[in-house]
Amino acid sequence: MSENAYCSAIDPGTPATKKLKDLNDAIALHVHELFSNHADLEKVVVPVGGTLIGAAMAWFVMPIVLRKLHKYASQGPLMTIWGNSSKKDMSYQTSLWNAMEDPAKYIITFMAFSQIAAVIAPSISDFLPQAWKGAFVVSFVWFLHRWKTNFIANAMAKQAAIATDRERLSAFDKVSSLGLIALGVVALAEACGVPVQSILTVGGVGGVATAFAARDILGNILSGFSLQFSRPFSVGDYIKAGSIEGQVVEIGLTSTSLINTEKLPVIVPNSLFSSQMIVNKSRAQRHVSVSKLPLRTEDIEKIPSITEEIKAMLLSNPKIDAPYCYLSRLEGSRGELTIGCSIKSTKTEEWSSVEQDILLKAAGIMKRHQLWTAV
Repeated sequence: MSENAYCSAIDPGTPATKKLKDLNDAIALHVHELFSNHADLEKVVVPVGGTLIGAAMAWFVMPIVLRKLHKYASQGPLMTIWGNSSKKDMSYQTSLWNAMEDPAKYIITFMAFSQIAAVIAPSISDFLPQAWKGAFVVSFVWFLHRWKTNFIANAMAKQAAIATDRERLSAFDKVSSLGLIALGVVALAEACGVPVQSILTVGGVGGVATAFAARDILGNILSGFSLQFSRPFSVGDYIKAGSIEGQVVEIGLTSTSLINTEKLPVIVPNSLFSSQMIVNKSRAQRHVSVSKLPLRTEDIEKIPSITEEIKAMLLSNPKIDAPYCYLSRLEGSRGELTIGCSIKSTKTEEWSSVEQDILLKAAGIMKRHQLWTAV
């Protein structure tokens, strides 16, 4: 029964098929007559209407489709397979699809209205291919820039990202932006018919002249890039480089701002750090303390026991490492006792408190043995 029904449905001799064919022929005939009687309809109205519909689809329908694709990509089966289904969904505003939205909308709109312009002025049709190539290059570079910006924003927004990683990402953002601009200029020139080899030749000659004229500025910029990636110090660190000493306030592309020991702002060219030894005091994990105490040597035989007692006192403090104590100077009836150790702290208020405690206890031990002097 099903085979008979199928055969009767596709049989061209059946009444339903004949009616459908007659309707088809009638519609085709009317369309042909419409185009024949109105020549401008096929040449103007249809292309203009089609491009306007395409532009409207790009502005109103495509964003909805991209949001659906983003939702499917972030919650679909692939994310479940990769084990990311339990993670917080990525915002559409920082996704690949959002980076694609504006460039795609504008290039489709440009192509649509350029087609309308070609219908109105056919003489510009010869220039449309190059214009479309240039528009595609600009849109593609714009998409890459937005995608890169969204990627870096997501990476910097992570709670686990430490300050050093964020600063390196910021430096990478600046360098990659310059690279994308250079890539876009070269690709746009190639799309417009300008030979890239000529641009590189002229740019090479001009670059040499510019580099010679602005070698100090370029040196500071290159040193700034080196500081951004190697990170010998960060904002907030207390550093010393040659005669320059202070707390870092800002690391710029050509210079670094410090607050010196006199609480005055200092601007240092970045090239200075490439030729100086940098001491970063903020990254030290310990503070070395060395003190010298005067003493009387009337009972010199007591000095070994005193030094051992001071060493034991130092060892009893959990914040102290590598303690030592010895007689460093002896002149007649007076001498000098050197006490040193490594304090497990870089905060000024902590190590100064520990150092004060060491001196008070050492002076108490010497006074108890009656070797303390006011020299």
